[in-house]
Amino acid sequence: MSGNPRRILFPVVEDFSPDKLRALISGTIGISNAEITLLHVVRVPMTAPLDEETFSGELAEWEGKLRRLAEQLEGGGLRARVRVVLSRSILTGIEECLQGHDMLLLVRGTFGGTFRKVIARISIEKLSEKYRTPIIVISRNLIS
Repeated sequence: MSGNPRRILFPVVEDFSPDKLRALISGTIGISNAEITLLHVVRVPMTAPLDEETFSGELAEWEGKLRRLAEQLEGGGLRARVRVVLSRSILTGIEECLQGHDMLLLVRGTFGGTFRKVIARISIEKLSEKYRTPIIVISRNLIS
């Protein structure tokens, strides 16, 4: 592997198979030199302060989960980083991570009805346009 790795941002909201994700990135997508950032956004209600101390338990829990997943990814040869952020919305948390970075955004399809899927797709497309970020939407079944 030579040159700079292709940086990938992967928001995590549920468990996934690190082996299947690694195979998807290197095989199906075709990126052999990748560095993936596993991101979890802890959503903070509008009525609560954006205070790390208040949400320290949830932050620590997700950081631990993501570190274990990152170690499994690294065991298979994929470089992995972990990031857990507090935000009012998942989209805002993703946006904070994209700012100033050249990253590919890899997202899983959404649960819910058609309306919810349309809103999620429009929001992700706006992020793509704003940051000129390529986005790949995958089926959650591919890496479950």
